[in-house]
Amino acid sequence: MPGERRFPDGFLWGCATAAHQVEGDNHNCDWWEFEQRGGILTGDSADPACDQYRRFREDFALLGRLHNNAHRLSIEWSRVEPAQGEFDRAQIQHYREVLSELRAQGMTPMITLHHFTSPVWFTRRGGWAAAGAADAWLPFVCRVADELGDLVGLWCTINEPNIYAYQGWVAGEFPPGRHGDLLGAIRVLGNLRRAHESACRELRRLTPGVPVGLAQHKWLMIPANERRRRDRFAAGAAAFLMDRWPVGGGRMAPVVEAPGDYIGLNHYTGSLVAFSARHAGEAFALRSNPPGLPESDFGWAVRPRWLRDCLEELRPLDRPVYVTENGIATGDDGVRVDYLRAVLGELWEAIQAGTDVRGYFHWSSHDNFEWAHGYSMRFGLIAVDVGSQVRTVKPSGELYGRIAAANALPPDD
Repeated sequence: MPGERRFPDGFLWGCATAAHQVEGDNHNCDWWEFEQRGGILTGDSADPACDQYRRFREDFALLGRLHNNAHRLSIEWSRVEPAQGEFDRAQIQHYREVLSELRAQGMTPMITLHHFTSPVWFTRRGGWAAAGAADAWLPFVCRVADELGDLVGLWCTINEPNIYAYQGWVAGEFPPGRHGDLLGAIRVLGNLRRAHESACRELRRLTPGVPVGLAQHKWLMIPANERRRRDRFAAGAAAFLMDRWPVGGGRMAPVVEAPGDYIGLNHYTGSLVAFSARHAGEAFALRSNPPGLPESDFGWAVRPRWLRDCLEELRPLDRPVYVTENGIATGDDGVRVDYLRAVLGELWEAIQAGTDVRGYFHWSSHDNFEWAHGYSMRFGLIAVDVGSQVRTVKPSGELYGRIAAANALPPDD
C-alpha cells in the first residue's frame, strides 16, 4: 500500500505484564507483606488483581484476537520456590500450562525471571542487599530453565534493576521501604549485576539458542539549559546514577553493556534537569517537566519522539533491541490511541535510521495493579473491572491489533 510504513519481517508485537500485578492470590512474596504494612498508597490490594492466575486462557485468547504474536510475562519466584530449596511441582506445571497456552495462541513467550517480587524466605535473609543474594536466586533460574525452557522464546533475567534499587532503598516506595539508603541501593545493584551475569551463563548452557537479556529503564535526563555547563553536569550525573551499576574496583558501567544477546529498553518519560546546590542528594539535580508537553496521570511528561532518541542512543552497541515496555498511564483511552500512533511512528523512524529493533511490548495488556499506586494508574489496552473481572477491549487495543496484523502503520496512523 502506498505510504504504508512496514516493520521488518518477523517483528514481535506483544504486551508486557508482571505476575504480581495481574495474577492475584500471591501471598508468599515481599510485596504482599508490604501491602499488609500499608505500603499501597491507594489502600488497594493485589488480590484479586486481574485474577489472571485462573483466567490466563481467556486473557491470552483476547491477545490472540488482537494479533499479538508475542507476550512478555514473569514467572513468580515465590510460587515456584516457596521455601529455600523446595520447588512446588504444581506451580511449575501451572506455568507450563500458561506457556503452552501462549504457544497455542501463536505467541512467543518472553520470560522475566525477576520482576520486582521476591519470596518471603529470601527477604528475611536480607533480600537483594545481602551477601550471597545472587547465589540464592540461581537455583530458581536453573529449575525454571530445566522445566520450562523448551517453551521459552526469549529470557529477560531482571526487570529495571536501577528502578528496583532506587524505589526500594532510596525513595521507599517499594519493599523494603527504606529511605535515603544510597549504600544499600549500591549493594543491591551489585548483587543484581552478579545475578544477571550468573543467570545469563546458566541460561545459555541450559537453553542454548534462546536469547538472553535484561530490561533496563531509560528515563531521559535533559539539561534544562544546554548552554549552561552546570545543567549539563547535573543531567549527566543524574543519567549516570540512573543507568549504571557497580562492576568492581569502584567503577560503574552502563547496565546496557551487561552480558546478553539483546538489549531490553523500558521507556516512558524524560525530565529537564537543572543544577541545584540544594539537591546534593539527587546528584545536584532539580528535575521538572519540559513546559508545554502533555502529562500522563503519573505526572510524567509525554513526548513520543523520546523513544526514538533512546533507541538511537543504543545503536552504537550493535546489538538487537526489544522495546520491553512502553506506554502511558491515562484514564482517557483517546489519549492512548494518539500516543500509540505517534510513538510507533517514532519506533519505525528509528528502525529506518538503522537501529536493529526486533519487537515492541506495550505496557500493558490489561489495566492492573500498579504497585504502590494500586488500580489508580491505567496502562492497559484491555479494561478490567476488578469487582466483576469483566474484560473490555479498548479502542487502543483494537488499533494495536490492526497494526500487529498488518505489521505496519497505515498511512492515516
